[in-house]
Amino acid sequence: MTRSNLHITLSNGDKLQCVADSSSAPEQGYIVEHLLLPLLSFSDAKKELALITEHCTMDEQRTNAEYRYLIDLKNEHIEFYEEHYNQSKNTFKRGINLTGRYISYLKKLETETELFTKRKFRDVSNKELVKRINGLPDFKWDDEGVELHRRSLLSNGAFIYKMQGNTLIILKDEKPQ
Repeated sequence: MTRSNLHITLSNGDKLQCVADSSSAPEQGYIVEHLLLPLLSFSDAKKELALITEHCTMDEQRTNAEYRYLIDLKNEHIEFYEEHYNQSKNTFKRGINLTGRYISYLKKLETETELFTKRKFRDVSNKELVKRINGLPDFKWDDEGVELHRRSLLSNGAFIYKMQGNTLIILKDEKPQ
């Protein structure tokens, strides 16, 4: 069992801390598939809090936690670190950044459709993809929509879009460092 201390900013800006008591290494899949991906899909603080309460021990931090997750649902960004507890000072300290393990696991989850759209749109920028979707009739942009979602998820907060009326708009589009 791997425990993780979670530091979460809900989509409404509220902050909370809790503990994921089981299967919290990304490679184990549970935390990514049952907590993180659903949280990133909600954009509703009440739903987020209900799911967090279901999977975590609220308002606690564990001294025996192996990992720390910084989950910013407002900016759709997740960071993953080693967690270190200093018993003499009674303090927690963030260790080595392990976010790459989380992103690697997300890439392993790619479906056949996502792999197809990744190849199909590999030379199309995010801006061009959104423009293309906005120019298509409603419900005729399945492949484009799959690719847009895949890019947003793997960007880990560097590319965020939303639907405004019947139009997609880009809220954030940062190039990877």
